[in-house]
Amino acid sequence: MLKKISKLQVLRLISQVIFWVLMPELFTLIFNQIKRVYLMAIKGNFDVISMWPQLLAMLIIIPITIILGRFFCGWLCTFGAINDFIYIISKKVFKTKFKVNEKLDSILKYLKYAILLFIVAIIWTSDSTAFDSYSPWDAFAQADNISGAIAGYTGGFILLAIIAVGAVFIERFFCRYLCPLGAGLSILSKARIFKIKKLSDKCGACRICTNNCSMGIKLYQMDKVTSGECINCFKCLDVCPRKNTKATICGENVNPLLPSAIAIAAFAGAYSLGSTMSDKMVKYPKNNTDISASSSEVSNSAQKKYKDGTYTGVGQGKNPDLKVAVTIKDNKITNVEIVSNNETKGKEALNVVPKEIIDMQSTSVDAVSGATMTSNGIMTAVNDALSQAEINSSSTVANSSEAKYKDGTYTVVGQGKSPDLKVAVTLKSDKITNVEIVSNNETNGKEALNVIPKEIVEKQSTNVDAVSGATLTSKGIMMAVNDALGQATK
Repeated sequence: MLKKISKLQVLRLISQVIFWVLMPELFTLIFNQIKRVYLMAIKGNFDVISMWPQLLAMLIIIPITIILGRFFCGWLCTFGAINDFIYIISKKVFKTKFKVNEKLDSILKYLKYAILLFIVAIIWTSDSTAFDSYSPWDAFAQADNISGAIAGYTGGFILLAIIAVGAVFIERFFCRYLCPLGAGLSILSKARIFKIKKLSDKCGACRICTNNCSMGIKLYQMDKVTSGECINCFKCLDVCPRKNTKATICGENVNPLLPSAIAIAAFAGAYSLGSTMSDKMVKYPKNNTDISASSSEVSNSAQKKYKDGTYTGVGQGKNPDLKVAVTIKDNKITNVEIVSNNETKGKEALNVVPKEIIDMQSTSVDAVSGATMTSNGIMTAVNDALSQAEINSSSTVANSSEAKYKDGTYTVVGQGKSPDLKVAVTLKSDKITNVEIVSNNETNGKEALNVIPKEIVEKQSTNVDAVSGATLTSKGIMMAVNDALGQATK
């Protein structure tokens, strides 16, 4: 006989599916916004007021979690939903019955706090990129391009596989033991006014609520659920045969749908408003920091390096044809506009990265977590536009008596149809003497790997014709060579 599912759980399931389809990047979006606020604070450029449209999802989740608890984890988070679905399927299909010892479970739950501390203290504080390839949420964001992304996110895909296996045996495996965002929200939710009341003296010895708790909380020991581990899944309300568990706000009984609706509306509204406002606002640079004269950075020196005007560059994010218009005035980037794109995920990068480039006056900015390919595609497109704007364009090697480039071999990583297209460019006496494809993950259009390097050396320019049928690979090589020339500029 099929077990009847309550209306409350049906609504939660619907919410999870909707947010999975429409906002799959919400987990990485919020975690990245928290990172940005932290970095602003430690770098002394704390400017939440002017950045608020890009931080709105985080600015909503924090007060909602403090007031109502972890509705994000139980109702909205894609990672949480995936853990739920894997466990439900494995329980039905494979009949898995695995119970973690209560004492061991309590100890393992501290692991996520250690992971959060490591990320903040080691990775964020040092602004390190050494662990980027180990991000399971970044790997998840590239899941629909696994053949092209697996080389760049090998560690991330391995961790993703471990999480999936863990979810087969333990309900909410990732959420219980590994989630750094969940660790932070758990701390914030301790002071919530929304709680679940459960008078243990009326319970008896059934422990049904404890056995059905998604997060393994020892509910049989409590009169009121104050644990930060609670994700407001409300299974304890559904399964209690005596209807002894009640949802309360400030001690007063309420329908659990009320706080659920408030949380969902707040998150959805904040996400939509933040995206809309970010599209409309243009943030200009706050300083005139001198930056070295490479093709990835705008110089503020007395000698003008770039021609005023608007230049269109093309890159590839998660999908091809990411077109960017870069406006330059008085040797400064004054605007970066996404003209067109085919991105289906990681769209937060379309708002964040252009503003970061303007703010830093450089394309050497942090990629948005969960949207690395889109972020890199924008940076590449801006580099392409800057190359066009150079008064002595780095896309063509000068033959004047005054040397423009330093002799040597410069290795850069670009992106063709797939990521990690590594190119080594050798310069001698202001000439490109060799362009070598060091490594690549291209599956199609490999003819470009042979043709384009020879064309660039022969014409002493990256302005060469793309190979028909291999446009993305061709442009990836040209842009990589442009980046190498930028590194070699004196």
